[in-house]
Amino acid sequence: MKKKNKILLTVFTIIIFINILLLNSNIWIYNNFGNVKFQEILFTLLSPTSGTDTSVIFSYIIRVIVVSFVLSILFIFGVLYLRRKCSSKAFKYLKCMGSLLIVITLILSLLYTNNRYEVVAYFNYQSQKTTIYNKKKKVHKKKNTEYIGDSTIIYQNPEDVKISGDNTNNLIYIYLESFENTFLDTENGGIKNVNCLPELTELAKQNTNFSNTDQLGGALPFTGTTWTIASMTSQFTGLPLKVEVANDMDQQNRFMPGAKTIGDILNENGYIQELMIGSQKEFAGTDKLFLQHRFDKICDINSLKQEYSFKSNELNQWGLDDYKLFELAKNEITQLAQTGKFNFTMATIDCHMPKGFLCKYCPNTYENRYENIYACQSKLINSFIDWCKSQSWYENTTIVLVGDHPTMAQQYVNDVPSDYQRTTYNCFINSKVTTDQIKNRQFTHMDMYPTTLAAMGFNIEGNKLALGTNLFSELPTIIEKYGQDYINEEVQKSSEYLDKILYLIFDYPHKHYTFKYFEV
Repeated sequence: MKKKNKILLTVFTIIIFINILLLNSNIWIYNNFGNVKFQEILFTLLSPTSGTDTSVIFSYIIRVIVVSFVLSILFIFGVLYLRRKCSSKAFKYLKCMGSLLIVITLILSLLYTNNRYEVVAYFNYQSQKTTIYNKKKKVHKKKNTEYIGDSTIIYQNPEDVKISGDNTNNLIYIYLESFENTFLDTENGGIKNVNCLPELTELAKQNTNFSNTDQLGGALPFTGTTWTIASMTSQFTGLPLKVEVANDMDQQNRFMPGAKTIGDILNENGYIQELMIGSQKEFAGTDKLFLQHRFDKICDINSLKQEYSFKSNELNQWGLDDYKLFELAKNEITQLAQTGKFNFTMATIDCHMPKGFLCKYCPNTYENRYENIYACQSKLINSFIDWCKSQSWYENTTIVLVGDHPTMAQQYVNDVPSDYQRTTYNCFINSKVTTDQIKNRQFTHMDMYPTTLAAMGFNIEGNKLALGTNLFSELPTIIEKYGQDYINEEVQKSSEYLDKILYLIFDYPHKHYTFKYFEV
């Protein structure tokens, strides 16, 4: 074979490999994560792999990279075979047509990938600047009246807000992995004929559930809040997670060092705070988010293994099964309650993609595997709440249950109608304040920040913290006031205020990001 033909064959083999890789990647991402956007993919690629379920990584290597490579090799052999069997004229014709087809399919693959993940839009927003964070307004308060707040303010720096409260409650805050309202029955706001979450449905009805409809509902999926660490961050700080924060996360000392969080506020008010998770605390910088914002302790799979012994059927690929985690949580809370005011935060894992984890208590009631796991979780959480009710500290404790994001286990939501708005579950138990404005609300996980503090009994002057609005107040949320599309666009743009003040990036506005954090 001539040198020129060898070069052409090599070039087109590479193009074929990219083509097949894009196709396989799109199929694999959809099957494992659903309709994610580019920022979520980018965050996953940039994040350290500590604590990751290695089966996911191996799945991509085998099903995408290896398969794409093998098919590309077969393409080479196919071309060499045709060259031997066809006449020069026929081969030349096939080569021209094949080259044209390869180029066209590559262009179509790139266009499809961009359209699906909004890649160009992401970089386009990065080149624009937003001013929603640094607009200052004078607060006009009427004498002898309570200051409700100003709905025209989009971002409110928590450092500038007076937060006070006498006799505030303890807090138990539970991030429910992949818990969405879709799996409720249609009568209660879901899409199913049979409700696999009867216990959580009753909890939501008997307590406070903020809903986007006149049935049970929840927070709308929003940029920078739709995967686990992003959801935790948004509920903790009232801000969406910037993808760039994942850059060298395992080498950094601080996670959003300039942000004032729930953890910081409760620490200032004398709370002892603990996080319990069944996975590794290093995953996606979870340990840094909580420890660097005034949590006193993290119990994760590694520390729990040192203190307790586990059977093989109590563990899964990510860590500890939830039924065991709740059992240990009772021990931790009992000890924590003896120290004074406390904040016990935990996160479940059994509903994690791609298939969820069945435990020995899961029923076999539903054909959908995921619904059996959901049903098990519903009973497990309800049982835990019942235990809380029997404790001496219960009356002085606010319990918040929040789904962290809609499930990424795509195979279990293929029957969701295209016009159905998927939302995450929420329930506020023992809130010290009430409101009748709980239905037909438009809100995001960022609103959980001030809402949780208000439920505990804190008074938040102006009812706004960061981009979050206290849902117990009369103020509209920022997406109710300005529309979800506008706020969604603005938070994707770059911000000098965020980079310099909250993330402490000192080389802004350079294109690359160097994070320089301070230890506190």
